[in-house]
Amino acid sequence: MNDQLLKKANNPDTGNTSALNSQIVQAVQFTNAEAFSYAPAQIAVPPDMMISQAAGLVAQSAAGYFDGVSKLALAAQAVLIKQMTENIVKENVTGAAEDALGVLATDLMVGAAAAVAAAAGAMEADAAAGAIDKIDASIAKYADTLANRASS
Repeated sequence: MNDQLLKKANNPDTGNTSALNSQIVQAVQFTNAEAFSYAPAQIAVPPDMMISQAAGLVAQSAAGYFDGVSKLALAAQAVLIKQMTENIVKENVTGAAEDALGVLATDLMVGAAAAVAAAAGAMEADAAAGAIDKIDASIAKYADTLANRASS
């Protein structure tokens, strides 16, 4: 798309402007050329914007998932540690050992949640870049098709 804008800026439409003040025509053409030269850096088409926002939403969801799982794990650990302490006081070694294994399992759950959150962010960033490139290529092909029809 950027290439199409630059091509249009370098080859402006020339119509018969002999009835107009030449200085005004020149000023307008200069202003248009300046605007076109900055356009590629300033234009964001809606699909590009949506894909960029999607990456942020996925990162937000991954962070929310990790936050929820870690809070659940901390609550479970608190209960298990309390039970383990009570079992130690009662000299229930088997019960205390089971509670200790439960505490270790919740640590694994938090680690898995962190891995999922990190992977989701990395996958979305890569997918968004590929999708934006495909959209830009599609827009460029469409613009070329329109340009070819107009010149025929």
